[in-house]
Amino acid sequence: MGHFDTGAPHGALPIRLGPAGDALAGRRVLVTGAARGLGRAVAAAAVAAGARVWLTDRLQDEVSATADELGAAGWTAADVADAGQVEALVEAADAGLQGLDGVANVAGFVLHHDPLAIPAEDWARLFAVNVTGSYLVAAAAARRMRAAGRPGSIVHTASEAGKVGHVDSLAYSASKAAVISMTRMLSKALAGDDVNVNCVCPGGLDTAMLREVAQVYAERTGGEPDAVLDQLVAGQLGRRASVDEVAQAYVFLLSDAAHTIRGQAVNADGGDTPY
Repeated sequence: MGHFDTGAPHGALPIRLGPAGDALAGRRVLVTGAARGLGRAVAAAAVAAGARVWLTDRLQDEVSATADELGAAGWTAADVADAGQVEALVEAADAGLQGLDGVANVAGFVLHHDPLAIPAEDWARLFAVNVTGSYLVAAAAARRMRAAGRPGSIVHTASEAGKVGHVDSLAYSASKAAVISMTRMLSKALAGDDVNVNCVCPGGLDTAMLREVAQVYAERTGGEPDAVLDQLVAGQLGRRASVDEVAQAYVFLLSDAAHTIRGQAVNADGGDTPY
C-alpha cells in the first residue's frame, strides 16, 4: 500500500533490474491476475527467465492481448473466486503446458471503507478473491504436481498491509494477513511433496491500485490526489517501487535458488516493513 514519506534524504535510488538469466528454464508456470500491473510484470519476468507461461485474468480481452505481447504459451479468462472456473483454468494450464511446475498467485484487489462500516458483501468479495482464490488455484495446481511426482513452487501475493495494516483498508489488510498465514500452512502441508510455498509482500507500487489509494486519502483529507501520490513512496528507495523490480522476487521464489526459503512472507517494499 505504501507509506507517507518525504522521500529518502539521499534522493531517489535508480531502478535496477538484474539479468533475466535462465532461472526458470524449462519451468511451466501459471500466473493469475496477469492482464495488467504486477501480474503482467511477473508473467513477463517469468518468460524472460525461460519459463513457459500460462496467463489468467477476469479481463478476457486484456489477458489475451498480454499473452500475445509476451509470447505466453496460452491464456484462460477466469474468476479465481469461482471454484468451478479455477478447476477448468488449472486443467487448461496443465494440458496446455503439459504439466505445471509453478504458480504465481497475483490476482487481488483493494477496497477502502470506514473500518466500522465495511459492507458485508465487500468483505466477502475481498476474501473470496484475495484469500480463497489464491487457495483454490494453489490447491488445484498442487494436486497435479503431487500426482505427477514433480517438485514445484507456489508464490502468493500478500502485502505489507498484511503485516502493518491500514485502518482505511481494514478488510484488505485482514485478507493479506490471511494469505501470509495460509502460505505458512500450505508450505508445511506440501513440504513432503517437494512443493515450496512462499509469498511476496509488496509495498506501494506505481500502479492503478496505488492511484486509487491516493484518491481515497485525498478525499478524506481534502488534499489533491497527485500530491498524496507523491508522498506514497518507499522511504529507503525515495520513490515507489516498479512492478518490474518486484516481479524479480517472484522469479527468485519460483526458482531452485529459493529451495531453503519456505513458508516465508518476503518483503519487497523498499525497506519499510522491518519484520
